[in-house]
Amino acid sequence: MLSLPSCGRDSSQGAFSVRDSSGVRIVSNPSAVAGDSGCPSVDSVPALAVGGADAEGPYDVLRVAGALRLADGGVVVLNAATSELRLFDRSGRYTRTFGRAGTGPGEFRNPAGLRWYGVDTLMLSDCATARVTLLGSDGRLIAGIGLRGFLGGVLLGRLADGSFVFSTGAAYSPGAQPGRRRDPAKVVRVSREGTVLDTLGTFPGSEALVEGDAHRVMVTSAPFGHNTFFTMANGSVFAADNAEYRVRTYAEGRRLERIVERAFEPVPLTAAEVEREKAERTSRITDPRYREQLGQMYRSDRHPETLPVHGRVVVDADGWLWVRAYSDAPGGSIAWDVYDAAGRLRCSAPLPSALSVQEIGRDFLLGTLRDSDGVEQVQLYEVRRAGSPRRGAVGVLSHARAPRRLCSPLFCSQPRRTLPLGRPVMPPRAPAGSRSSAS
Repeated sequence: MLSLPSCGRDSSQGAFSVRDSSGVRIVSNPSAVAGDSGCPSVDSVPALAVGGADAEGPYDVLRVAGALRLADGGVVVLNAATSELRLFDRSGRYTRTFGRAGTGPGEFRNPAGLRWYGVDTLMLSDCATARVTLLGSDGRLIAGIGLRGFLGGVLLGRLADGSFVFSTGAAYSPGAQPGRRRDPAKVVRVSREGTVLDTLGTFPGSEALVEGDAHRVMVTSAPFGHNTFFTMANGSVFAADNAEYRVRTYAEGRRLERIVERAFEPVPLTAAEVEREKAERTSRITDPRYREQLGQMYRSDRHPETLPVHGRVVVDADGWLWVRAYSDAPGGSIAWDVYDAAGRLRCSAPLPSALSVQEIGRDFLLGTLRDSDGVEQVQLYEVRRAGSPRRGAVGVLSHARAPRRLCSPLFCSQPRRTLPLGRPVMPPRAPAGSRSSAS
């Protein structure tokens, strides 16, 4: 089986090939990138930014649980801290808010999973109210669908029949077997009426540390633990277990139709790295009792011998696959392996390591950046592809104009500058010697 991490030490093993196995198309890529012909290029500075340390009022975003770019070039941001969605125009200026905290129609308590349901229809889930809400991109409430007999999970998207697709993880109760565990995750289909229709698939879930007794249970994510990442695009479910380098595509969430794999060399994980990670996690805990319990769980843990293979997986508007490396790269950037719609590895593109990618369109990349103080900023970068013209719009400054920087505490639009592939995107870098877990 071919495998490996974007963070792996390149070996140039393997050769590109495509084969059929029982009706499944298997696309095998070597570890080395042959070239960057036709690869998308991402600007090194955002064309539009909302939030940041000096932001005030509606520009001050907190616990961003999703962001999408609208057809008119504006951005909608799901601000979970206030249980509302905020609209910003294509220049980054605030226009309006819809939704609020509560349990009534169009209200939220723990909103997440902002996705497109249709061309101009948004959907998001709320595990606290056990509901999926459909909204027009203008904020108009279309429907609130109560989930019946379903404990909730991560909303991935919808299928052609209008049903919703969720991924769900393990639930632990007192008396659970302690130690490092990796219990199954499921992908389930839920009807437009809110009932569970069936399970589309079962996969290895997130690796966790579990401790407790017959009366209590304590669960935390395992340091350098493995995970399966899910996403949806064009009615297909993509699943990638980062214990290997294989991204599986399921048509309509059911039939395995393609596997994209890459050769790799496992990267050894040292005891010193594990201890640094555990110490850094423990230092963030202020409750002395909880800190001691967490320390005990870490002391009894047996860490893996190698790093996980990769991080998150995103599918863009052209059907290209973006796979994030697992660990931080020098200069505060992280490499993303970029595969074309046929599954062939085209290049490795650097992005800010602190950027959580929300959506990649044909000519943009939208994400949320969290700085070392936890301050969030929604950022939109311009993406250019071979043969596509440059985009001229308010908030995206054209090269024809003199280089300049427009900034206010609320909104900042900067001149574009293309970053050559393989160079770091932006500082700051993680502390020397650290190799933190990546999601």
